[in-house]
Amino acid sequence: MDGPAALLLERVCKSYAVRGREARALAEVSASVAPGQLAALIGHNGAGKTTALRIIATLVRPSSGRGVVFGRDVVTEQSAVRRLIGVSLGTGRSFYLRLSARHNLAFFARLKGICSSRIALEISRLAAELDIERFLPRPTRSLSRGALARLSVARACLGEPRLLVLDEPFASVDDRARELLWNALERRARAGRAVVLATHDPSIASRCDLVVELGGGRGVPFGGRRGGMPDGRRAGVSGGRGASE
Repeated sequence: MDGPAALLLERVCKSYAVRGREARALAEVSASVAPGQLAALIGHNGAGKTTALRIIATLVRPSSGRGVVFGRDVVTEQSAVRRLIGVSLGTGRSFYLRLSARHNLAFFARLKGICSSRIALEISRLAAELDIERFLPRPTRSLSRGALARLSVARACLGEPRLLVLDEPFASVDDRARELLWNALERRARAGRAVVLATHDPSIASRCDLVVELGGGRGVPFGGRRGGMPDGRRAGVSGGRGASE
């Protein structure tokens, strides 16, 4: 592989103190995601998917191990990592509810350092791609969960970051919106960006290039499109770009 991995996790662990005892959320999770790949984290509730994503997003420090995004360490180079990623960790309390969807996107675009003269065009482009134009004038408190899910992905895509970090991006969306979202993510992978997403949906995981199954906090990588699912199901979309080991 030329250049650094989009994401490298090396024996990442995370533990919390709960009532005087150590509770392990992640245990030695290792994975490598190349530029141009879509990777899925799967596992039961409490397996550590969101914890792993929050570590990648520099919101939680690992107890041990190492996470690297395009050569930048998620602990010691947090500012650099944040400039490389776009994050959607759910829709709850993640928008200013009295502001319109458009004003929310504009606010977050400014936080990302997008030039003021480009913001309106950037919002219009993403709104058309994800079919959320009709939601832009509305306050986000009036939007459905499915609309908020698409808006959250649009926010993550502002500025076209090199790595997208998405927690259940397909939750609460209908089949048409699911395909819109998938196509948007796949376009970015084809352009050389990378996507890491958490999902409960085997049909989504099977379309990814790499799947990491978390169980008991431990991560087990295996092939997605070419390698199949752990119970023997074949990948749902042929012609994957190749699975990492």
